[in-house]
Amino acid sequence: MRSLRLAILTLCVPASLAAQAATITGVTDLRLAPDDRTLASLKVGASVQIGAQRAGWTQVTVEGWLHVSVLGPKRDSFPISVKSPNGALMRATPDRSGAVVALLEDGMGLQQVQRSDQWARVRRTGWVQSKFVKAGGVAAATPPAPPAAPAVAPRPPAPPPAVPPESLPGDVAVARRTAILTAPSGRTLGTLDSATRLVTGPTERGWVKVTLEGWVRQADVMPLDSAPISAVSAADLRADPDKYKGQTVRWVVQVMSVETADPLRKGLAADEPYLLARGPGSETSLLYLALPPSLLDLAKSLKPLSSIVILARVRTGRSEPSGVPILDLQRIIQR
Repeated sequence: MRSLRLAILTLCVPASLAAQAATITGVTDLRLAPDDRTLASLKVGASVQIGAQRAGWTQVTVEGWLHVSVLGPKRDSFPISVKSPNGALMRATPDRSGAVVALLEDGMGLQQVQRSDQWARVRRTGWVQSKFVKAGGVAAATPPAPPAAPAVAPRPPAPPPAVPPESLPGDVAVARRTAILTAPSGRTLGTLDSATRLVTGPTERGWVKVTLEGWVRQADVMPLDSAPISAVSAADLRADPDKYKGQTVRWVVQVMSVETADPLRKGLAADEPYLLARGPGSETSLLYLALPPSLLDLAKSLKPLSSIVILARVRTGRSEPSGVPILDLQRIIQR
């Protein structure tokens, strides 16, 4: 009888309390709370479990796999966190070729669900805009549309109300501290302080495109065509030397010394200068970073054991006879 009563109670639990599978239909931010800070960028097609809903926002839980090289220590109430300046790619399967589920922000706290060799299955709950969530074939928080009458052509949607030109002059100032995004509901780029001056462009559904003019250090910028690879380690290069050849990485490394190649350093030209470094990140691997003439003086001025950010192209993932990766330095950014 006790088993029967438990079965009856289980059947009486509302369906809304059970986790429901859903799919992300557009690239969108996973946020700590509605309109709060960004935790991750979810990719189109990512599978999530949906929970509560609030004024156009839906609470979702995302799971996936991270390489242990990007895992950090406890963060707030979470036992582990993301430790990668470039963010970390969460994948659907525990391998480098697995489909990308999300790009997680550095420092994001996580729950670990499972461990498999060099991969960890992790979980995090946050909030996304409901319009990007599709559950059971119907967008979350959106009632199913009634069937259209076959004899009546659908009416085109009404155009958005025009914004009076006088309400958005070319030059504006930020009224309060606010985030600047890549697109409406897109990834957060940064935060603007109040009174920051902007030039406005087209408007869209309550958003306005703006141009910001200011100054940054030349050493802190890089060409757009140098697309960095996220979550690639020195161990990955050594494991598959040809896979990443010619590709660009953006790493944090520790400076050791500036050296000159001898004939025993296969992969480096005779007398070619290189920066001996250790890394990336928490890895203790040795790295040979070939120095072009334009970076030689800067490299010599670096203090031993200091940390720098580098942009470098992979020459070989495993040199002979030592097995040390060799990369061609393109940019040094002092921290």
